[in-house]
Amino acid sequence: MSSADRPATARPASGNGKARSGADGPQPRAAAKAQDDGPPRSIKPLDIAVPARVGRYVIGARIGSGTCGIVHQALDERLGREVAIKLSPVGEAQVSTGKVPGAQRAYQTEIVAAGRLAHPNIITVFDAGTVDDLNYLVMEVVEGRTLKEFGKGKALLPVHRALSAIADCCLALDYSHARGILHRDIKPANIMVSSDGTVKLLDFGIAVGLDGDAGLDRRGPTLGTPNYMSPEQILGRELTSQSDLYSLSTVLFELLTGRQLFKAKKVKDLFRIVVHQPAPRLDAVRTELPAELADVLERGLAKDPDVRFSSGKEFADALQPFIERFRIVEERPAAQRRFIRSLQSQAFFVDFSDVEIAQLLELVKVRSFRSGEALLSPDSGERRLLVLTDGIARVVENGDLLGVVGEGDSVGEAGFINGMPEHRRVVAMTTVNALEIRANALSELPPKVHLHYYRNISDRLAKRLSKDGHLSIDLQL
Repeated sequence: MSSADRPATARPASGNGKARSGADGPQPRAAAKAQDDGPPRSIKPLDIAVPARVGRYVIGARIGSGTCGIVHQALDERLGREVAIKLSPVGEAQVSTGKVPGAQRAYQTEIVAAGRLAHPNIITVFDAGTVDDLNYLVMEVVEGRTLKEFGKGKALLPVHRALSAIADCCLALDYSHARGILHRDIKPANIMVSSDGTVKLLDFGIAVGLDGDAGLDRRGPTLGTPNYMSPEQILGRELTSQSDLYSLSTVLFELLTGRQLFKAKKVKDLFRIVVHQPAPRLDAVRTELPAELADVLERGLAKDPDVRFSSGKEFADALQPFIERFRIVEERPAAQRRFIRSLQSQAFFVDFSDVEIAQLLELVKVRSFRSGEALLSPDSGERRLLVLTDGIARVVENGDLLGVVGEGDSVGEAGFINGMPEHRRVVAMTTVNALEIRANALSELPPKVHLHYYRNISDRLAKRLSKDGHLSIDLQL
């Protein structure tokens, strides 16, 4: 249904629960001065006397509140379904509380947006109207939590889920922008993730039009939530779709780092920082995240709108490969994730990320060998590489002991790389567990990951042949 100021469902799960649509709770907003001739008149929507019913809707418990209205659960008696209804006072569009646009303006804006937008990742408005001195908007109920619960100072979402939520928002904004509507208030509290994982973009109360055909003014007062406003929004310039994409990028930064992009004690100082100070690199804050993902976010946070992504779809497409990369690790059972972490401490995998290891594990077989059993035999003709994950084996050639291999060592590189005959015999001295990689397995990896493994194996072979005095293989890539 709505955004919230805490983990919430559109149905109140506890007495202190909050959920709302088109209401922002106590967060500060920047605003221009009221445009009317006289002093601004205060609207206090929280003082609304809520009736027992509004038309065919029986009003239930309050589940959200904000400066522009309050949200109650309700029953649609005609259709027999539970809905959420937002109530705000009837007023004049130009009247403002001094912090946000007047409730009447927000109500009218949301009606226009609702009439033009029907997308699975945008909250659905079923009905709207006026009864006595109240405006009402009737919306779908979505049980879930807003992204505010996973950002600043909170437990972080798994990376692939954070990226996936933002990618869904990208597509919702792409749809909205194509219909001439700029949201202007993208922030964690206006993005809800339902219990089934569906992402919903909320609150078009301060939207403006991107063209003259949207039914909305192209320009409005300089409004938004300071921490998420684009530089051009702060400066009061005419906005493009890239402004929403900048705001969405600030949300992504917060979801991935647990901290807001910029902070300051005073709003005017915050605005100066947003306009002039470069955004920190993602991989400088979380060094384990790939530089390529940091590059994507850096583009989204560019001060110049022309440098940012040209559309929500282009932004979503840039995120998609990383969603798949991280999903392969983060959706594994805890025991498998621990196994991946243990491999990262072993010599063969020390330069590989958890994602690269997880990708390889999709293609290998785990083999166990008893004491005395051969891992590799001379002239077997098999093109396979074995990486020992635990246990000890001896390496013998022509009856002579060449050495002992153990956890993190590999055997079989020559045959794996180019089919050279294996002169050594490798025999387990204890129970040995090893990952068996067949010669064609690496070709199924993404090209960069394939090359990384191939170079690693080639380097290990070169070192062994050099040590043995048999360096005769061309390893140029």
